[in-house]
Amino acid sequence: MTSKLNSLERDARVMHLNEQLLEIEQRLIPTGLHVFGRAAELQEKADLLRMVASFDRPEHGTRALPKLVAEALRIENYDALLHDSAPSETKEVIDGLVNQAVQKFCEAGAEAAADWLSSQAGVDIDQSLPTLLLLGKVAEQLDSNTELDSLMSALRGEYIEPGPGADIVQNPMVLPTGRNTHAVNPYSVPSQLAFARAKHTAAALLQRCLEEQGHYPRAMALVLWGLDNIKTQGDGVAQALWLLGVRPVRDALNRATEIEVIPLEELQRPRIDVVMTVSGIFRDLFAPTMALLDKAVRRVATLDEPLEMNYVRRNVQEKMAAAEPCDFDDAVTRVFSNAPGNYGSNVNFMVMDSQWESEATLGDLFVTRKCFAYTRDSRGRSVEGREAPHLMNDALSRVEATYQNIDSFEIGITDVDHYFEYLGGVSKAVETRSKSRPAIYLSDSLSPQVKVRTLQETVRLETRAKTLNPKWYEGMLKHGFRGVAEIENHVANTFGWSATADAVEPWIYTEISKTFLLDPTMFQRLLELNPHSLRSLMKRLLEAHERGYWNPAEDVLETLRERLYNLQQDLEVSA
Repeated sequence: MTSKLNSLERDARVMHLNEQLLEIEQRLIPTGLHVFGRAAELQEKADLLRMVASFDRPEHGTRALPKLVAEALRIENYDALLHDSAPSETKEVIDGLVNQAVQKFCEAGAEAAADWLSSQAGVDIDQSLPTLLLLGKVAEQLDSNTELDSLMSALRGEYIEPGPGADIVQNPMVLPTGRNTHAVNPYSVPSQLAFARAKHTAAALLQRCLEEQGHYPRAMALVLWGLDNIKTQGDGVAQALWLLGVRPVRDALNRATEIEVIPLEELQRPRIDVVMTVSGIFRDLFAPTMALLDKAVRRVATLDEPLEMNYVRRNVQEKMAAAEPCDFDDAVTRVFSNAPGNYGSNVNFMVMDSQWESEATLGDLFVTRKCFAYTRDSRGRSVEGREAPHLMNDALSRVEATYQNIDSFEIGITDVDHYFEYLGGVSKAVETRSKSRPAIYLSDSLSPQVKVRTLQETVRLETRAKTLNPKWYEGMLKHGFRGVAEIENHVANTFGWSATADAVEPWIYTEISKTFLLDPTMFQRLLELNPHSLRSLMKRLLEAHERGYWNPAEDVLETLRERLYNLQQDLEVSA
């Protein structure tokens, strides 16, 4: 019995490892920096086209190539396969056919690719050709680049053609680049498509919480960014509404200004209390949306429902009955941002400058910067930017999970410092106020299958797919000085997740040191290309050790310290 159990455990681990390897292999990553005015290279273009072809696009009358292939092969459970994270030979067959079709398209065009799909998989040409013709338009726009021309026109004070801003995979109409990016009508957020997408994301998020915690989270803290919600037309907003169990109602002008409660019978779960920390840009661009979110929380808090099925109502009632009671308006406040005219939490600056003594300081700074309430009182009067640290502290003290949606294939949680600034900052604030570390989740809602990962899983994936991936760092090193700076930036942002969430496993720092600092050839390359970023990289790894996040062998520390000392001496001499 024991040997059989061990065999089953072994097989499960092998399957899990295989799943992780496939995820890394299929991850779409940039293989270099964007060079202003330069069109996409062939392989990058093929990868983008493959992802563009993976989604239904009803606005263009096209269907996803993987779905067409699955239907032609009479695979009836394809949607279920998409949401199943386990490896599948069927999925591999479908993906292989789609990849070959896109390759055929790049070589010979849309009609040749449609003929190939028809002969190899039995896909109806009338079904696949519209999708492939759309790819033709996208490919043509990827081959063109008007960025330099537009820059010169702007410098001359001339008109620049406007265009939407979004991820290319999500909305290919952002092409061609070089246009004057415009935002969205705030009253249109969330769009109907975003709300439909959010249903699956919210369900996957809560299912992950249920599986890991054994219960639904009593309250969650969400991070909402302005640019992300512009690009997705309100994915993050829609996810917050789904967690609360409400849907937006549109008026005669198609403006989302009212809320409709989703019955518990339809929802089939409790309503989750949601604390929303929004960026300064979101505050500036989406004032009507902030009012909608506040209205949603207030509406849910007043529903006559069992407390075990309405966590908003339960938390509000507990707050109003506490030893230090408050009125309904204060107890129901859930939307927080910066003071008017201010932006950011500054957690990233404090981490990057190493100007912090304890991790709790980072959480305190986040609340200090983001504790300004945006709500309306019971009389309907607007309350914008009222400093309310006591209300934010109380709301965060009940949070059991924090969450942010990732909206782009190109920008991940180690590419920029704002992810650990916001999600890391609010998570640390929750930890110090609830006396318990919250579960931290991120979702990738741009994939055909919704994927919810823990923060640690996401850090591991980003590290394997980018920082330690030769395809990624060699692509960066092609850019010389700037490429080394980008590598150092990734390591610094990875360290940010140690500081705010202790989410970086020690092996990551070990492998980074082996790859970039202990390998003599690589060290010399970095030294010649950008000694200043190399110095910062070494100092960051040594800081990780000094703060207790990494405990390498003593000889490794000695090597790093010696090389850092020698490099600093050389830089001082050459200064």
